[in-house]
Amino acid sequence: MCDVLVMHGSEYTIIRWFRANLEGRVAVANLNGFSMRLAISRGCPQGGVLSSRVWCLVVDDLLARLSGNGVFIQGNAEDRCLLAVGKFPNMVSGLMHWALSTLETWWNEVKLLVNPDKTGHVAFTRKRNSWVSVNHNYFEVKLSPSRPVKYLGVILDSRLTWRKHVDVKMRKAHNLLWACRRACRARWA
Repeated sequence: MCDVLVMHGSEYTIIRWFRANLEGRVAVANLNGFSMRLAISRGCPQGGVLSSRVWCLVVDDLLARLSGNGVFIQGNAEDRCLLAVGKFPNMVSGLMHWALSTLETWWNEVKLLVNPDKTGHVAFTRKRNSWVSVNHNYFEVKLSPSRPVKYLGVILDSRLTWRKHVDVKMRKAHNLLWACRRACRARWA
């Protein structure tokens, strides 16, 4: 993280201060009277004003590597969304394969861990049958195609109908309405 601050020309005082905040951190876990202390040597403290800005500088390199060539990347905090666009299935599949391997290389370079089980892929198309049947691997885990995928709280399906998302939101609103109704009965006061 401090290397990124140096690359972007940050002042030496800020780099020294940030390095002091990263070094000497300890995590403590307690369970049933058993306590464990562990020194933390990687990562960025969450919740700090500077932490999110430094993380943006770290991820900026990834965005620069993947932008263009028919691949678009969108990120928010630790979530990433890759979008490969093209007319032909083989071209889209090739772009996605390149993007995933670039992403793997970048994660390894910055020495951060990824949970590939939380990764999914959807082929957005207007056709009835999904024409992309190619399976991709991400960190040696086969990514299974999924019809709906949730990204930043929005449920997207392969045809972008929004039906599933609207159904979930309506069900939550309905449950909340009935919970309010039960709490505010005629005898309430």
